[in-house]
Amino acid sequence: MTIQRLAVIVNPQGGRKRGLRVLESVKPIFANAGIELKIHVTQRSGHAIEIAQSLNKESCDAICVIGGDGTFHEVADGLMHRAESSSIPLGIIPAGTANTFAEHLKCKDPLEAARKIVAGEQLPMDVVQVTLNDRIVYCVDLVGWGAVSDINSNAEQWRWLGPPRYSAATLWQILRSKQRRAKLILDGQTFDDDYLFVVACNSRFAGPGMMLAPHAEIGDGKVDVVVVRNASRREMLTLFTKVFDGSHLTLKFVEYHQVSSFAIESQTNDPLDLDGEMKGHTPMSAEVLPAALSILA
Repeated sequence: MTIQRLAVIVNPQGGRKRGLRVLESVKPIFANAGIELKIHVTQRSGHAIEIAQSLNKESCDAICVIGGDGTFHEVADGLMHRAESSSIPLGIIPAGTANTFAEHLKCKDPLEAARKIVAGEQLPMDVVQVTLNDRIVYCVDLVGWGAVSDINSNAEQWRWLGPPRYSAATLWQILRSKQRRAKLILDGQTFDDDYLFVVACNSRFAGPGMMLAPHAEIGDGKVDVVVVRNASRREMLTLFTKVFDGSHLTLKFVEYHQVSSFAIESQTNDPLDLDGEMKGHTPMSAEVLPAALSILA
């Protein structure tokens, strides 16, 4: 597609407050391509959702997100909550801490990401519709429960560490990990057991360099679910050392499923990690919406 008008949603706080610097670095690429920019700077958590919901499809050919996974999640969630179906393609220029979705696209360099947006090539992107007790949330990266949520909660408190905060939070959680009782439902099949964690991935990565779901594809109509029911601290440490190249799938205590729907019903209202954001609690159910959005990549 040919892009003439681009809505740019910038998070100035993500990635140690480098969003505006990244914007300035990519402006010449868009200017040289003759693309007109309409810049929106987020002012608070959730603001990107409001911006995406309010954008007029007639005013832009595409949307560019400058930020991390949280900002990208908010924009996708906002588009999915629009009254009319959205056909506005999305591009992402990484400027956050983790940038796992950009890592899946093999484009963590902001300048290269801008050039891909200019090129205008679109790929279909699945969206995971997560139904909670009080609302629906749309995810494009992952849905985590158990130790995965605990890790993200700690990582949020350790933002001052930068990208290493995810590894530090993971190691800390290994020492404190606990099982939770739950019903896990995968494509209608129910498993009632104790679990350390369940994480459903649309992209391959869940933290900087952590290839948690090495077979995941963002447009295959499936979500890849990684399950660990029981593991010792030593086994969890082994999992951590292997997750960076995806070889953790060879471990006997790691399960891997590719499904189109899943649900978690736990004995307590446990927090959920939705695209890196702590939103909502169990019980929850989720369904993959194939090719609900498109991405410039």
